[in-house]
Amino acid sequence: MLQPEHLVQLNEDAPRCPQCGKRISAEMSACPACGYELLPHRRRIRCKRCGSRIPADLSECPRCGADPRVGRLPPLVSRIAVVVIGVLLVVCVGWVVFRAITTNVLTRAFQSNAPTRVTPQVVHVIYVIATPVPPTPTRAPSPTPTVRVTPSPTRRGARALTPTPLAPPPASSYPAVAALAPAHMTVYSGANAVIVLEWQASAPAGLRENEWYEIRLTFTARDGAPGERKSYSKETRWIVANALYREISADARTFNWSVRVVRVEGIDPLSSPSRAYISPAGVTRVFIWN
Repeated sequence: MLQPEHLVQLNEDAPRCPQCGKRISAEMSACPACGYELLPHRRRIRCKRCGSRIPADLSECPRCGADPRVGRLPPLVSRIAVVVIGVLLVVCVGWVVFRAITTNVLTRAFQSNAPTRVTPQVVHVIYVIATPVPPTPTRAPSPTPTVRVTPSPTRRGARALTPTPLAPPPASSYPAVAALAPAHMTVYSGANAVIVLEWQASAPAGLRENEWYEIRLTFTARDGAPGERKSYSKETRWIVANALYREISADARTFNWSVRVVRVEGIDPLSSPSRAYISPAGVTRVFIWN
């Protein structure tokens, strides 16, 4: 027999009725305040035929009357299938992580023993073709009136003035080329080192068509004899060829370099029959190529 609510000793942890919210005892099957029937929690499954959710302990679906477990795997088989699928996923993820780690380690190990790969360099050769300038029509000189100048009498004993011939205009020249980079005694390592020589422009508007920067490098060759290389450029930078690394002596790995402005006959400094320096020699800098 149910006791009145004020006679039942309930604590704060006692459940509440889902209908009216009054606290009730866990042993009660109905709420003493509103009469709501309290049913125990029952595990539910979904019927394989109609899809309704029904208590798991029923052997017949109350909606369609079919056996709700027809076509359903036993609980043990379902658990085994879930465990097998989980193990396969873990193995696959572990294999991918293992392959990624071992591949990076092997790559680092082989990079130290791998042969040095020489990167090919593309040399762009620029051919400058001079086009003849069409002659401009010349205007016929207009006759100028002749003015007769009567010599003025000079004093006796005065010196006669003789006209001074004008000096020819000096040939255009440039100041000494100032080197910018690399710094003096810079050290480079390896045959594939990228060495860029840079200097200050002699003319803000650029050199003339027959004027070039001459880059002069001096070093000690493998046979101990002094070596020299000259190159020409219109720009204010030049990249040292990697082939020079094999021509220098193993005991002396220093290069001396300087830049001057040279005027050539024609447009090609390599095939020009004559060259004339039109700037003083710049300061010689040194870099070391080990």
